[in-house]
Amino acid sequence: MKNLFFSTTLLLVLAGCSSPQEGSTESSNEINTIHHPNVGIIDVKSTPFEHSFPVQGNVETDKNALIIPEFAGAIEKIFLKEGAKVRKGDAILQINDDVLQASRLELENSLDLAKEMFSRQERIWAQEIGKEVDFLQAKSAVESLEKAIKTLDATIEKSIIRAPFSGVVDRIFVKTGELASPPMPCVRIINLNDLYVRAMVSDHYVGSVSSGDKVMVEIAGFDRIESKVRRVGSFINPANRSVDITVDLPHESSLIPNMIVTLWITDLELEEAISLPTSLVVQDSKGLDFVFVFEDGKAIKRILETGATSEGKILIISGLKEGDKVINRGGDRLMDGDIVNLINDAR
Repeated sequence: MKNLFFSTTLLLVLAGCSSPQEGSTESSNEINTIHHPNVGIIDVKSTPFEHSFPVQGNVETDKNALIIPEFAGAIEKIFLKEGAKVRKGDAILQINDDVLQASRLELENSLDLAKEMFSRQERIWAQEIGKEVDFLQAKSAVESLEKAIKTLDATIEKSIIRAPFSGVVDRIFVKTGELASPPMPCVRIINLNDLYVRAMVSDHYVGSVSSGDKVMVEIAGFDRIESKVRRVGSFINPANRSVDITVDLPHESSLIPNMIVTLWITDLELEEAISLPTSLVVQDSKGLDFVFVFEDGKAIKRILETGATSEGKILIISGLKEGDKVINRGGDRLMDGDIVNLINDAR
């Protein structure tokens, strides 16, 4: 019985001694297995690249006139209603001209008398009777009165407010019977066929913006409009260091003056350039931009010289060439020269 107990104890001791040896062998195998990161790549290709910057502007037109009467008087008649289309010279309203007409009648009576006096002096002078000065005074009186009537006729004509150009009667500020006076406008005429956008651009862009540059016009509630820069100003406003620019708008549109507009002005346009998503380009401890490139099974750190960013992409000036394979997945913890495994379904 004692021999049986001793044999069992011996077997248990031997079993306990052999177990750690097997476990240490498995741990050693795990340590000797090196894990290489899996990465995805994208091929570097040359594609078109554009850079635009936004500025705020307003829709304007040169044909937006506030018509002011040239003399005071009561509104006698309004010929048109607001919203009516007019052509250049069409009558819109009339100011009472009774006083002017009465003055003209007086001048006509005076002119008739002056002509009669001049006719008599002319007959006398033809007979070499009388004084030359009387003849000249009578002639001068007739000419003066004729000129006074012409001047008064021009003033009477101005009692009718007419459209200075073709367009729309946008607003009539007076009513029949009210007094119109020179300081206050009485009608607004607008023509919407020659609209444009006026904006102010920082002088930082003066050297990169010129007439003819492509512009994308964005207005809330409307489709984007592709246009061009019509003019770049020749003066920098010292108050805000900006330059005026104007951008053409289509003739046939439902835009109106004073709409707020966002202009995306293209200051860089390349037919072929290397660019990458901005999320792939990171900075090292020295502040240098870089990416990891897949070469011969390794992740190689490539320092880049970058340029402008546009629509989520950054322009690569130097550091990459067409055909390079940039790591775009699995590169978060890579070190320069790390051996990596390429993912087959990398896009």
